[in-house]
Amino acid sequence: MNRAIRKRILVTGITLAVCFTGLSARLLYVQVSQHEHYLELGRRKHETRKILTSSRGSILDSTDQVLASNEPVKDVIVDASNVKEPELLAGLLADALNLDKAELHAKFVKESYDPKHKKMTRSRYVVVQKNVNETVASGILAKLTALNRDRRDWNQIRGVAFEQSARRIWPNGELLCHVLGYVNSANFGMDGIERSFNRYLQGTNGFRDIERTRTGVEIVSYRGEERAASNGGNVRLTINMRLQTIVEEELNSVVARYRPKSATVIMMDPKTGGILAMANRPNFNPNKQKGVEESVRLNLAIATQVEPGSTFKIVTMAAALNERIVSLTTPVPCENGYWSWCKLHDHHAYASLTVKNVLVHSSNIGVAKLASKLGEQKFSDYIYGFGFGQRTGVALPGEIKGEIHPISDWTPISITRMPMGHEVAATPMQIVTAISAIANGGKLMTPQIVQDVTDESGNVKESFPPLLVRQVVSAQVARLVTEALIEVTSPKGTAKAAQVPGFVVAGKTGTAQKLENGRYVNDKSVCSFVGFMPAEAPAFALLVLVDEPRETRHKAVGGLVAAPVFSRISERAAHSLGLAPTESIKSPMIVAKVEKVGRDFRRP
Repeated sequence: MNRAIRKRILVTGITLAVCFTGLSARLLYVQVSQHEHYLELGRRKHETRKILTSSRGSILDSTDQVLASNEPVKDVIVDASNVKEPELLAGLLADALNLDKAELHAKFVKESYDPKHKKMTRSRYVVVQKNVNETVASGILAKLTALNRDRRDWNQIRGVAFEQSARRIWPNGELLCHVLGYVNSANFGMDGIERSFNRYLQGTNGFRDIERTRTGVEIVSYRGEERAASNGGNVRLTINMRLQTIVEEELNSVVARYRPKSATVIMMDPKTGGILAMANRPNFNPNKQKGVEESVRLNLAIATQVEPGSTFKIVTMAAALNERIVSLTTPVPCENGYWSWCKLHDHHAYASLTVKNVLVHSSNIGVAKLASKLGEQKFSDYIYGFGFGQRTGVALPGEIKGEIHPISDWTPISITRMPMGHEVAATPMQIVTAISAIANGGKLMTPQIVQDVTDESGNVKESFPPLLVRQVVSAQVARLVTEALIEVTSPKGTAKAAQVPGFVVAGKTGTAQKLENGRYVNDKSVCSFVGFMPAEAPAFALLVLVDEPRETRHKAVGGLVAAPVFSRISERAAHSLGLAPTESIKSPMIVAKVEKVGRDFRRP
């Protein structure tokens, strides 16, 4: 072997030795130093974390009737990169889902740059349509199966997948819409109970780590980390859907007859503050959110304010009696219908009325005299004491506190206007809560809309018992005010249309002219009636409020517009609740015989 050959062999050997040494070093580096890195890359390729979606809890009424729940649906997904006949598939899906074929085809053939593979590719995840019901999804699958039956494997129509999902549904449509609210596309509560109790309803998603083969098939035997989904709780309301249906039907009649700007009805259990029914017009269907204006979604019962009108006279009378400055029989001079110094009118000319008849005949001058005798500070204290000028605390989003001006902002005649419900603004919820305090022996309760939250097994996770706010007036004074309110609904009162056959009703009408450009206008008013029955043992308090009734064959006043609605709802509610008739409405209940609980009105 000559020297040249030996040199070549030596160089080759050294080269191979260096190469093998480098390769060994690289292998050692990969196997030892980069072991975890490449192991993680392998996991990413074959292992994935599958999200286990939790189910949103249901909303129930007080009798466990389902008001909001979930419907199992499927999302139709297409892997466009795996579609060989996009036009055929677009036509099939467009027909089944009532979509535009051309738009679908454009989505399937659209390409974008894939930086990983450095080329233009079609999307691997095209959402064709979400929330497709099981029947439609099964129909699509059947059509695909039929088409593929006579095709060879390489020519199969592929790329269509169905992802399990759930759609929130409200089976009663528009009924109770403002209380229930709605959810967004992410199933997050956006209003009503869906929003205020979202943390109870939503639940917590779980996960399961899975491993797939190179072809994407899940390895069933693989046991990775797993955490089960925790479904949301069920929220049980105080609402009684039998009563709610009555309220909704009567509200529809109000809208059909008067075409008002809006209308609200609230029914409350005065003993507990539990809301038995609540509805507004206009309303909406939470199942069909597209195109619904925000003003229609607004819960008028808590998110708007009105001047309460003469229903506010209840506060003035209760305050005067509780301070013992008058009794029911104390005479009040009513200036023959016009009090000149403050330019205040009555609808009828009365020289003098007893305190009881001030309320029965709804005398503006009479209540102004009572409030003046109370004084600004005392009168203001009772306004706040009855819950006005502050949020009631009902567990619904969007509640406003109304508007009660501080005494420092009162004019010299404010003390004569506020007692009749002017220069104050209250929500419908505040008005019904205030009269419920009279029906409840002077105890003001926090309005309650939810009884409890339970888990899937029915175990109570959290309950919401009645909450006493304060004793506003004494039980004796509450009985005296009730006595006067009973006569308001008698033939000589302003609300005889509120009478309910077989029951004694206590209540008060309200008619408030509306303000426009700082002045009260005669052709726009808020008509209301608020009361409770049976008067001797109230099963419910009820507010009917009609804003700007337009088509009236009579004067637009609370006694003619709202009181008859109160009567119809109450009569039907009494039947639904199984209330036994008590006595003739012609015989007012004598709840107390107290001649002198206060000083004579004319003495200081």
